[in-house]
Amino acid sequence: MNTKISGAMGEAYVAEHFRKKRYKILAMNYRSHMGEIDLIVAKRKKLSFVEVKLRKTGGVTRPADAVSRAKQSRLRATADIWIAQNPDFAGYVMDFTVAELYMNENGMIEKMELMKEAF
Repeated sequence: MNTKISGAMGEAYVAEHFRKKRYKILAMNYRSHMGEIDLIVAKRKKLSFVEVKLRKTGGVTRPADAVSRAKQSRLRATADIWIAQNPDFAGYVMDFTVAELYMNENGMIEKMELMKEAF
């Protein structure tokens, strides 16, 4: 399975998780000149910018390890742009969450871990 297809599958999986938890999905694959945010969700007065990382089960590193300091900086800058474009959310508490997904050899997601307030 190519990474674009598995990435889209992972993002849909995480979005469904947040829907079931009664979060409102505000944006998927939001892009700016600074970068992309996989998922932006809100519940009550909390706004979460979610980075989805998918890896094969049994890998040497955790999926979240792929979110480098440079990537974190781009995510923060992109979130600032989104907030500027959506000022109704400016008063919300912001959170950056990394959703770690683990995929088995059959291409099925078998585990998800959410790292809230990851950075």
